[in-house]
Amino acid sequence: MKPLFVGRPVCASGARAAFTLIELLVVIAIIAILAAILFPVFAQAREKARQTTCLSNQKQIMLAQMMYVQDYDERFCETHHDLEEGETVADLYVWYQPLQPYIKNDGIFRCPSLSDTPTLFPSFMTPDIWRTVRTDYLINGFFSHGIALAAVATPAEQIVIAERNRNIAFFDYHPWASAPDGQWERGFIDGSNYRLTDPESGAQVIDPSNRGRHSEGSNYGFADGHVKYMKFTATLDRNKPVDDVTNVGMHNRDNLPPNDEH
Repeated sequence: MKPLFVGRPVCASGARAAFTLIELLVVIAIIAILAAILFPVFAQAREKARQTTCLSNQKQIMLAQMMYVQDYDERFCETHHDLEEGETVADLYVWYQPLQPYIKNDGIFRCPSLSDTPTLFPSFMTPDIWRTVRTDYLINGFFSHGIALAAVATPAEQIVIAERNRNIAFFDYHPWASAPDGQWERGFIDGSNYRLTDPESGAQVIDPSNRGRHSEGSNYGFADGHVKYMKFTATLDRNKPVDDVTNVGMHNRDNLPPNDEH
């Protein structure tokens, strides 16, 4: 009669033999291989969830922008980010403040994938002030000075909101020549392959580590209200080199002149 159970060999004393060292090492190796395969997958899944939350944040922001435009004669908000001599933080009027009646939720101005302590500030900013006014999304400078929606010929191809590069405490970026070398402020933006080095002069340098926090891409909000995940290079003009200082692409699709003097 065949035994009902075939297991490990039984010693003469009746006790089952222990696993050999080789068997234990094989099991450990298999577990390590499975962990090496699965952990990156889990990390990617978590980041995908954060990316989706960030995209949802921007969608709500753009819906608020569209409602604001409808209520205010087809014009975007006019804000005050660059304080002048004699002004204090009380004079600061951040781009998201006029949107609050349509949103009433500060949480949507935080990207769940960004947790940083900025080291580069405008002259009036301090870490304590930044904690009270922080936003992880930058508004395109064209849309923080009361520009009319009618001035945008291709709203579906014109970026209004971008993600803030880490370690800087700013609210907007200028897609026109601002830096000493005629470069536009791409160093302010996540994934641009540049970073800001001097807030006063606007000097920037190439930064290969700035590849985009969401799987080497970022989320963007457009002037027609839609939002989209894109690689930074996809936002630029394909007919110009990526490193061309005049290549603003979707950040100034209509080649409008600077409007920060308004």
